[in-house]
Amino acid sequence: MTSSLLLVVHARDPEESRVALVSGQEILELRWSGCNEVSMVGNLYKGIVTRLEPGLDAAFVDFGGRRAGFLHIDYVHPGYSQKELSPIEVLSLPEEEGDSEESLRIEDCLEVGQEVIVQVLRDPVRGKGATLSTSISIAGRLLVFMPGLHRSGVSRRIESEEERGRLKAILEAYSGENESVIARTAAAGCTETELQRDFQQLQNRWTEVCNNWDLVEERGLLGGELSPRIHGVRDLLLPNVSKIVVDTVEASEEIQEALLLDMPEDQRPELEIYQGSRSLFEKLDIERAYQLIFRSRVPLEGGGSIVIHETEALTAIDINSGRLDRGSLEETALAANLVAAKEVARQIRLRDLGGIVVVDFIDMRQVQNRRILESEFRAHLGEDRARLKSARLASFGLMSLTRRRLGTGPPRASEHTCFTCGGSGTIANHHMGAFRVIRRLRAMEPRKGRLRVHPGVAHVLEAEHLATFQGGGWELSLESDPQLAPGEMAFL
Repeated sequence: MTSSLLLVVHARDPEESRVALVSGQEILELRWSGCNEVSMVGNLYKGIVTRLEPGLDAAFVDFGGRRAGFLHIDYVHPGYSQKELSPIEVLSLPEEEGDSEESLRIEDCLEVGQEVIVQVLRDPVRGKGATLSTSISIAGRLLVFMPGLHRSGVSRRIESEEERGRLKAILEAYSGENESVIARTAAAGCTETELQRDFQQLQNRWTEVCNNWDLVEERGLLGGELSPRIHGVRDLLLPNVSKIVVDTVEASEEIQEALLLDMPEDQRPELEIYQGSRSLFEKLDIERAYQLIFRSRVPLEGGGSIVIHETEALTAIDINSGRLDRGSLEETALAANLVAAKEVARQIRLRDLGGIVVVDFIDMRQVQNRRILESEFRAHLGEDRARLKSARLASFGLMSLTRRRLGTGPPRASEHTCFTCGGSGTIANHHMGAFRVIRRLRAMEPRKGRLRVHPGVAHVLEAEHLATFQGGGWELSLESDPQLAPGEMAFL
C-alpha cells in the first residue's frame, strides 16, 4: 500500500456521506452512508426472541428493525444457558463459564419471549433480516472492547513481533476475567497513555449501554456506533494517512473533536477544508472511480476488463483479457490474471461483497503460473479487513471465497430490479415478444380497446400484424410503454 495516503470526506450533500481512502486517483477503500439508509452494523439493541428454529439451530429476534433479526447458535453467548441470569449478568461472565459450545442447542439457551442484548453483524439484504450476535464488541479508534469474553489479541496487520509483544503486555493489564481487548492496526506505536484513554472511553460506552437496559421498555436501541461519517473516518484513519480533506466546516470540527484531539501532535494528519464550488470527489478526480462501483464491467490496464454479476446465491466475477498481448497465450493469460487479481480484490472491498464470491480467471495450463496467481490474489485479499476465507485455485481457473459483509459499501437500497428484464440482464427479442402478445390477444374478449406494449413490440405489431387483426374484426389502437417488457401487455 502507498506510503502516504489521503482521506477524503464528502459531507456537503445532506443526502449522503462518502469517506474514501485515496492513493493518487485510485480509491483504495470506501465508507458510504445515506440519509435514508444508515447501516445498523455495530449497534446494540434490546430484543425479544419471537421464534426458535431448532432445524436451523437459530432464533429470530425482534429488535425494532423492519424484519426480525437472525441469531444462530454460533453467535449466542454460552452464558445464556443459565436461564436465571439477565442479559447484563450473562455478559458479566467469562464465556468459559457457560456450557461447552459444542453441546449447546438453540433451545438450551433461548426461549420465546426472552429478552436479549444483540449486536448487528450484518445489515438486512435482499429481503433477509439482519444477522445478530449476543457476543458484544465495541470499537474505538485504537482498541476493541468485548465484555463477556477473554480473548485479548493484536491485529494481524501489525507485523512487528516486538510491537505485538509490547501491545499484548499492555492489554493484559486491561483484560479481566470477564472482558477482553483487541488492539487495532492504528494502535501500533501508540503510548500506554493513549491506549488507556481509548480503553476508558470504551468502558464508558459499555456502562451507558448497561444503564440503558432498564430505560428501554421492550425493544430498541441501547447504544449505537458513532455517526456514520466519524465511523468511516475512524476505520480508514491509518498511520500512513498524511492528510484529511473535508468539504464543510461542520465535518472538520466533528472530526477534530471526535478523533484528532486525542492523537499525538506528531502523528496527527493535516486537516484541510475544501471550499470550492465543485464536488470534492470531482475536484480530486476520483468521482469517475467512484461511479465504476455501480457498473458491472470494470476496465483494466492494458485493455482487459472484469465483469461482476451479483445473484441471490453468489457473486460471479469473470476476467476478460481484451487486447492484452504478452507473447504466448500462457504469458498473456498470466499477465491479464495478475492485473485482474489486484482489481478484483479492490472491487470486493469497495462494493462490500458478501457471501460466496467465485472468480473465473483465464485458464492457464502451467501449474507454476496458477500458483503465482493464487499467491498474488491471496496477498491482495489480505488487505481486506473483513473476515474472509478463500479456496485453492482450481485447474479450470475458478477460485472461490467467502466474505462477511461489513455494511460499508455503496447504497444497495437505492438499487431496484430492472422492470424491463426482471433482473436477468436480458430481454426477449421484439418478434418473440410480439408473438406472445398475439397469442394472448387471440384468447381475449372483447376485440376492441387500447393495447399498450413495449415500443419495440409495438413497432413489430404495427408493421407486420396489426392489419391482419383489423381485417379480422378487431379495433385496436397501439400505445408504447417502455416500462413494459417485451411480451407483456396492458389491454385497456
